[in-house]
Amino acid sequence: MKRLLALLVITLILSSCAKTTRVPISKVVDSDTVRTKIVLLPNSEFDISYQKLAVREYESALTRQPFSKAVRSVFGGDSPDLVLVVRKDVQEISSLTPETIKRIGEESGVNTVIVLEPKKIEFKQGSVKREDEFCVSRTAEVEISIKMGETKEGEIVFAGVYQGKAKAKQCSKGMRRTDRLPSEERLIIRAIKKSAVKFSEELWSSL
Repeated sequence: MKRLLALLVITLILSSCAKTTRVPISKVVDSDTVRTKIVLLPNSEFDISYQKLAVREYESALTRQPFSKAVRSVFGGDSPDLVLVVRKDVQEISSLTPETIKRIGEESGVNTVIVLEPKKIEFKQGSVKREDEFCVSRTAEVEISIKMGETKEGEIVFAGVYQGKAKAKQCSKGMRRTDRLPSEERLIIRAIKKSAVKFSEELWSSL
């Protein structure tokens, strides 16, 4: 068991190192503390409430330090701090430009800005009938674009697109039922959470 645990730790360290081949963000901003905030670049194709929800879920994911950070700390590796500035209302921007990044930095006292832009928020429902059994399935998929800029010059220092997918299915005999299926909103939230976790892990490993 101990040997298996040791192998797991080593694997996590190696995978963490593999993700940080780029220049660490803390080195780019020349600070052991990466102070940041998330702003929304809205996409008119989707419900704004889901877009704001995505910002909150991504903020929540960032506040939970991943296991890889704890491992690096134990083994004496570099472990920069991340400070997330959160405001009551989600801040929206109309365009992503170096000037916008620099302005937010001056207004909020941060050295980086994370811009979240939804690329896909989709919900589907389908059903099939096999003999006397009905099966109803629901699927939610999201795709969130993230760009992080440093506030001195407004240059992008981190970027990625994070996908999340959530599925649910209910089968019943004799009639079509959906009482045990999560609602559209709950399923979309699950998908957003999954994409947020992926983003958080990658950003933390890039600090």
